[in-house]
Amino acid sequence: MTVLLNDKPYEVPEGTSLAAFIESLGLKREGIAVAIDYEVVPKDQWTKTMLSDQLELMLIQAVSGGGGN
Repeated sequence: MTVLLNDKPYEVPEGTSLAAFIESLGLKREGIAVAIDYEVVPKDQWTKTMLSDQLELMLIQAVSGGGGN
């Protein structure tokens, strides 16, 4: 099946959880958030959240550093 992450398609097997998908991308859980249909999924729900075909995900990554004054 195909899911979209930030408008980029990814092929994932049926029955893939959000947690497994994030791990397969080599991303660490710290400093990121994932939204499905513009609603952030709490990290404690990632293993219970199953992906489905054509699901649209949005990855939000925290950036450290600051603006200068």
